[in-house]
Amino acid sequence: MKKFLCIILVCLLLIATALSAASCSDSASESYVDPAPAATIASWQKTYTAGDFGIRNKKDPFVEFTLSTGETIRLELYPGVAPISVDNFITYVKEGFYTGVAFHRIIEKQMIQCGGFEIKNNKYVQKTATHDAIKGEFLANGVNNTLSHTRGVISMARTTAYDSATSQFFICSAVVTGWDGLYAAFGRVIDMESMAVVSRLEKVETGSEALYYGADAYNSSDVPVTRVTVKKAVLVWDK
Repeated sequence: MKKFLCIILVCLLLIATALSAASCSDSASESYVDPAPAATIASWQKTYTAGDFGIRNKKDPFVEFTLSTGETIRLELYPGVAPISVDNFITYVKEGFYTGVAFHRIIEKQMIQCGGFEIKNNKYVQKTATHDAIKGEFLANGVNNTLSHTRGVISMARTTAYDSATSQFFICSAVVTGWDGLYAAFGRVIDMESMAVVSRLEKVETGSEALYYGADAYNSSDVPVTRVTVKKAVLVWDK
């Protein structure tokens, strides 16, 4: 009799264990959510020949920035023109570096600049680059970069040193050919909708304000009063 009871207890224990495992499995599957896929070039078909822009080569890498305003900026990158700059930019995108960075410098009829500052306590605080500076791919530095700084072109920001570019970039809101040969242009906005976002941002109110480098603050001009940040940056591919 005791032996029979032991067998029943063992069976009940095994059933309880199985049910518990099934419950945990269901809970785990319910909590797991596949990450949303990035956009594909196919979903951009309507923008291939939009206005003055369009896509040069569907085999080029593309990046889509979603801003805190809900707007998007879509860019085609040109590795054939500036391979080092493109590879550097993609590395920062893939690592999620640009999430939360702000447009910290805007000059109307010239450009909007981003990639080096976050907003903390409503202040522009430096986000330190995570990779070494790269070679400046422009004529003054011995590189025959043929991409002119026209409307919608994206280019690497730098200090006065030629090989100092890291994570910061700017997008031209106008034709600024005086920068040709001095800055590494490496891509371009692909559609009028994206260009409209750039044009809107270039008109935001700016003023003199402190930019924080750690604990040190330095006054800078052309700082946007309205804080606009990058909510998400994704590398886009064709499938």
